[in-house]
Amino acid sequence: MPMSYRCYRRDWCYWRYWCYWCYWRYRCYWCYWCYWCYWATGATGATGATGATGATGATGATGATGATGATGATGATGATGATGATGATGATGATGATGATGATGATGATGATGATGATGATGATGATGATGATGATGATGATGATGATGATGATGATGATGTTGATGATGATGATGATGATGTTGPGGSTIYLGTDQSVGDLDFLGLGTSSASFIRNTLVIPQDTTITGLTFSIRDNALGTGVVALAEIFRSVDCGDTFAGTGIIVGVTGPNPPNCCSSVSASLAVDQCDLISVRVTTGGGAFASGVAATILFSVP
Repeated sequence: MPMSYRCYRRDWCYWRYWCYWCYWRYRCYWCYWCYWCYWATGATGATGATGATGATGATGATGATGATGATGATGATGATGATGATGATGATGATGATGATGATGATGATGATGATGATGATGATGATGATGATGATGATGATGATGATGATGATGATGATGTTGATGATGATGATGATGATGTTGPGGSTIYLGTDQSVGDLDFLGLGTSSASFIRNTLVIPQDTTITGLTFSIRDNALGTGVVALAEIFRSVDCGDTFAGTGIIVGVTGPNPPNCCSSVSASLAVDQCDLISVRVTTGGGAFASGVAATILFSVP
């Protein structure tokens, strides 16, 4: 095909690929409309079977659209000729002017709505808003029914004793009764008083106005064979916590103070003090003349600043 000509029907060619001699670089292998193509066949025969597709050539620049020729009757496709050797690529032709844009087609019908997607993960909780203003106080509700009567309270303290009535008149003197027989002589009694106004520490021994950790310095001597029958102990006004116990025990020495030991005669005062300040215990322990005795104090804590007092009871034969 001469280089000065062009294929006016190249845009309608079904087989438009590389045309070796075509100025517009299209292949018009069986092109019915290409009158100037060097490789165009002679008169079109009846349509034969479609030949194998050749290799796709590079797309050339789009030229201006030529006028559409009248459509001839489709002839039968002739036998496919052998493909000639590919010639050298011709120079690229100038780009044709862009054709006018066609009118926009009508909008298609709206497609059916797709299925609803899965619910997304819950977002983080937002910050707590400021506290709103306090609402007005509601009306007072109706008074509830009266509750059941409570249990009877404890009995109150006994009232003060009334004044003593006037003494009645003295009755007449009765007749003197007969003198009774003389009874046997009862045992005598005796006491030893111990105490101090000085501070008494824990495990101190109590003497006559003294106290210290020394047994021998706070002893009294037994004047004759006798029996110890009791012990009374007072912590005076010294404070004592609830449940705390202060103790007093009689200690004895039978060898002039070389050794000494507790007798087991123990009295305890259990706090709180006030009001619990004094306690007593009965006993029965025979002691001999010249034994030395003292009372050891257990304070249950710190010292008793106001001192303490103890009384030992004896039975004299």
